[in-house]
Amino acid sequence: MIEPIYFSLYEKVPDYRVRVFQSAHWVLENGVALEVSIIGKSHRVISRHGKDCLTEFITCFDQELPEQALERVCLQSGAVHDREYRSGNLVYRVNVEQVSRLYDTMDEFLNSLGGISPGDVLAHEFAGEPGSPGTPAPFTGLALNSDTNTFYTVHTYPERGVSIISRTTIGLPVLSTTT
Repeated sequence: MIEPIYFSLYEKVPDYRVRVFQSAHWVLENGVALEVSIIGKSHRVISRHGKDCLTEFITCFDQELPEQALERVCLQSGAVHDREYRSGNLVYRVNVEQVSRLYDTMDEFLNSLGGISPGDVLAHEFAGEPGSPGTPAPFTGLALNSDTNTFYTVHTYPERGVSIISRTTIGLPVLSTTT
């Protein structure tokens, strides 16, 4: 049986233990700090600005993941989850979808972004995962374009012939300077 894959978003950092394969700390041009982690074929991104904090996951369903999420969406083939969330001073715009394209490498995914040159990249390949002969190993990757306050993610599932891709832009509200 193939497990469903979910996008979920939490205020703060939920009490949820993860096995981190790789992690990095990035800072967006607007000062939002990101703690990005590859956690299995999943990812966790913690976004912080002052007291405000949001945590994003894309992961297979896990009974241990806390239920009090701002959002939890099962990612279906052909459906695009395109939403904006506001929490404190964070404006969180996410676009995530399951596509029937299997990226062979992180470079292939980066090339598909249309000329975007990420400043930082984090990727982990899961060699030794069972799959059909000749299919690439699954991988999870994240890429940062700090100039546009955007990060991109990819999760590949060769056993399904699909990838989960996302684009998240984190903004801060514009305060009026008129009196």
